[in-house]
Amino acid sequence: MAKNWSTDEFRRALRKVAPAVAKRGDDALKKSAAEWVEAAKSAAPSDPDGGSFLRESIRSRESDTGGQIVQAGGSTTTRDGGNGPYDYARAQEFGTREMPANPYFWPTYRLLRKKFISRRRRAVNQAIKESYGR
Repeated sequence: MAKNWSTDEFRRALRKVAPAVAKRGDDALKKSAAEWVEAAKSAAPSDPDGGSFLRESIRSRESDTGGQIVQAGGSTTTRDGGNGPYDYARAQEFGTREMPANPYFWPTYRLLRKKFISRRRRAVNQAIKESYGR
């Protein structure tokens, strides 16, 4: 039978569990971000000059709110075009008037999304069980 919690008991339990949940959740996010970066790098098309500037531009960093941001492009992939500068990474992903799309970034996320959600859910559930003593 389920326990009837008072408001104070529930708040105490949440305060006990919250740090462990945050730590485990952050670890799961970092692992997922690293996995996404590696998958996107392997799926990225070859650069026209034979270099690897597009692959090298795919990276992750911590967000201001504690999550992870995975991104591609930026100053290393900015090129001069007929209508001004453009981001080569974005042009590859979405295409241009002169070039068809060659997606590599979002397809890898869609491929791995369920795995990422499951990993985070398992990490949070495990932290709750360990903190609460079940």
